[in-house]
Amino acid sequence: MTPETLALIATYLMCSEAAEIRVLDRSEVKNCTSIYMQVKLSFVPDFHIEDYRRATATERAALNQQGYASFLAWRVSNPDLVKEMEADARISAIGQDN
Repeated sequence: MTPETLALIATYLMCSEAAEIRVLDRSEVKNCTSIYMQVKLSFVPDFHIEDYRRATATERAALNQQGYASFLAWRVSNPDLVKEMEADARISAIGQDN
């Protein structure tokens, strides 16, 4: 797990927590959706974003599903880290809401 991927996950979790607290505006939704896609695709081995851009709709769906399944597996295998990251995201989201 690279520091960049962990930072993406942390940002995604902050988006998720913020959405639990309030309605996100259009730019936040767009940004959070992009970050979530980046998180999922970061779990696809030997993958480059250019591959996704050139892929067909069917290939994109498969890449998305593969990344999602791998991200979920990572979450299950790292429960303590995920709990810590979620707690940090919750604190950050609450702080931004004030």
